[in-house]
Amino acid sequence: MRITQADIAANIPALQQAIRALSRYQREELAEWILNSGDFEDAIAQARLGWGVSAERHTLTVEEFLAIETGGGVRHEYIGGEMFEMRPPMPRHEVIVANLLGLLREKALPAPATLIASNLGLRLRVDETDLFYRPDLLIAGASELPLPYVTDPRVVVEVFSPITEDIDRREKVLNYRRVATLEEYLLIAQRSPQVIVFRRDEDWSPIELTALDAVVEARSLELSMSLRDIYAGTGLR
Repeated sequence: MRITQADIAANIPALQQAIRALSRYQREELAEWILNSGDFEDAIAQARLGWGVSAERHTLTVEEFLAIETGGGVRHEYIGGEMFEMRPPMPRHEVIVANLLGLLREKALPAPATLIASNLGLRLRVDETDLFYRPDLLIAGASELPLPYVTDPRVVVEVFSPITEDIDRREKVLNYRRVATLEEYLLIAQRSPQVIVFRRDEDWSPIELTALDAVVEARSLELSMSLRDIYAGTGLR
């Protein structure tokens, strides 16, 4: 049966009522499905990239990008001359990041002094290409604090959704491992309990944890945390 625009318009109030009846996390999953569904042709390009692309796609110099990024409230990533606007995080994403910050701040991090920064970016250069990423969490030396972009983190954490998973698990794994100081890269799923750990001393081979009682070890920081604590308050079981 073909659904017409008139059919859609007539059913909008019922759809709105049904959506209002969903929990916050159910609405979040519905939004992710819409953004990530191949059935919506206008969403395919953004789903592949993982970000909303700037209206004008033209090559920017690093200096132009930094000027734009410094002057506005919207955060962007920069890949070889192109700037990509980052989507606002979903509620579950924010809960997970807040849990991580709280857990890490409770720990006695080893010397040299480190900082936990969720508002800093990562700058690197791969094969003559300038890259500016915005990880969800960086742990770096305290000397990096004044800079908007760090260059020598010890640990990088990304909380991924189905939209960003491909980039976080492939492109960023390959690029982050080029950072000479990086010892560990943690990938944390936001739709189901799943933590993937990549370590330099294990040749970046992924270790995947899915049980809530499992313990994630950040060996370079001499600390550990359970998936149950990471996902506290998300409703995931």
